[in-house]
Amino acid sequence: MFMKKLGIVVPVFNTELYLTQCVDSILKQTYTDFEVALVDDGSTDHSGEICDEFAHKDSRVRVIHQENAGKIMARYRGAEILDCEYLTFVDSDDWIDPGTYKKMEQYFEKGIDVISFQIIRYFNDTYQYVSECNYKEGLYRGKTIRESIFPTMMCDDARNGCGLDPSLANKIIKKRLLLEALCAAKHLDISYGDDVAVIYPLMLHVQTLMIVKENLYYHRKRQDNEIAPYFSDYNFYRKLSNLYEYLRKAMGQEYDFIRQLDYFYEISVKTYLTKYGDKTERVSYLFPFDKIPMGKKIVLYGASKVGQTYYNQIRRLHYGEVVAWVDRSYDSYAEMGVTAVESLQALHGYDYIVIAIRAAHIAEEIKHDLVGMGVEEEKIVWSI
Repeated sequence: MFMKKLGIVVPVFNTELYLTQCVDSILKQTYTDFEVALVDDGSTDHSGEICDEFAHKDSRVRVIHQENAGKIMARYRGAEILDCEYLTFVDSDDWIDPGTYKKMEQYFEKGIDVISFQIIRYFNDTYQYVSECNYKEGLYRGKTIRESIFPTMMCDDARNGCGLDPSLANKIIKKRLLLEALCAAKHLDISYGDDVAVIYPLMLHVQTLMIVKENLYYHRKRQDNEIAPYFSDYNFYRKLSNLYEYLRKAMGQEYDFIRQLDYFYEISVKTYLTKYGDKTERVSYLFPFDKIPMGKKIVLYGASKVGQTYYNQIRRLHYGEVVAWVDRSYDSYAEMGVTAVESLQALHGYDYIVIAIRAAHIAEEIKHDLVGMGVEEEKIVWSI
């Protein structure tokens, strides 16, 4: 058998309801130079049987059945058996656009190390949104990766989250790079952060990165009554510490990675604590009540953690009226009513614009831009 250009690994665990849609979306790709590994990671439903049915019907499909060993090991086992130049992943409850790999072909034909496209967060047929990439579209090379990607890769202050989405499912990566990163992480005892453990250490060895603003991967979000597995893991904190220590050794001291890791740890803990709902809510950021009188019309600029905290405080205290909420990455927060920054140009009748951003230097940039748009400086407030 000749080496395929692309190998696709699908780790499978108890997803019988979604698995057929997932695999069909792969086999119906308009690009055809690929093979697929379905790795049944100890499923107890009918997922394993569905995998075998696909292998029986299509010669491009290979199946591995193994005892439950976790997603990293499942991905590693699948990557190992595929004879290909590039690897990518599709989670077994997700699916991809039929033209995904055809659209990306031009980039892996050029030998680019990592190709990253965008994820559509799917809740239902009427509610979906795109996770906007934090970086401009285009090709990044060695020095540019270090200068433009690394400083905010794991934690971007402006977004209160990662700069580079850690998901492996929206990336096509050279097999030699990916296999090495998977091999190094495959024995990690973690229940959260499988992708994080692989992609960020891998990025240290990447010479070319292509960011593509194409919305091609459909990530199925959990319904309100579905619980993330790590929420029920009593060893969550120990395993998170395992991940933190692994990344600390793998990432080294360069590019402020330790600070980013510390914030990643904090964000992970807060994510875990959401399982308790409002009982564990903490006011991380205090709205600038001392600078804005009660009853004013307010524009919030920024919709990440700071902006959401401000919004909830204003609403719960009936302190004022939020007449607009804007963000540069407004698409990521559309379900909250957030709009583009440009919408401010047509907005009149507000008293203050509150910059809800943690980083001072970014707040200064925003303030400068607002003044350039004609906003009176005394109406702009930033205070953390």
